[in-house]
Amino acid sequence: MEKAKYKALDIANFYIQLVNSISDNYIDNLKINKLLYFVQGFSMAKLGRPMFSDVIQAWEYGPVIPNVYYTFKCCGKSPIEEPADNFDESVLSVDELELLIDIYSTYGKYTGWALKDITHKKGSPWSLAYVPNQNNEIALKSLSDYFSDERLESFDISKLNIPTVDKIPAEWDSNEDSIYD
Repeated sequence: MEKAKYKALDIANFYIQLVNSISDNYIDNLKINKLLYFVQGFSMAKLGRPMFSDVIQAWEYGPVIPNVYYTFKCCGKSPIEEPADNFDESVLSVDELELLIDIYSTYGKYTGWALKDITHKKGSPWSLAYVPNQNNEIALKSLSDYFSDERLESFDISKLNIPTVDKIPAEWDSNEDSIYD
């Protein structure tokens, strides 16, 4: 199996930057950990490899990546306003970027508590690994098997509602209207 290219904190930083730049939505510690669980699961199922190298553990409130949890623990239940570090999404392959966007399109609309309920479904990798007070590792094979049967919405670019420009307007003044010097 191909090794992971990223750390979970890299992908967490990607999502924090994304959420803080495109919507009125917010992301908290609970939600980011659940999104990362979906990332790892779908990466195993769709790309055949882990997206990040960190272990996911089965905690009481669902899957958790300890390093990510402790990095953002200071935020408590409040939204995470700043990433721990900037993440340059240009290092992502097209497949990786599409997967991350598809996961956010599918699961980003839910709160962390709703995502917790989704991860707690009977037969889920979390439910198979969870034993109270043990923080057991969720196996990559378990993620791969489970998420190969799960449906992931493909991102529809038309949802962005981005206006297009067919031609430069006649009143265009390149010195005044251009953002470049």
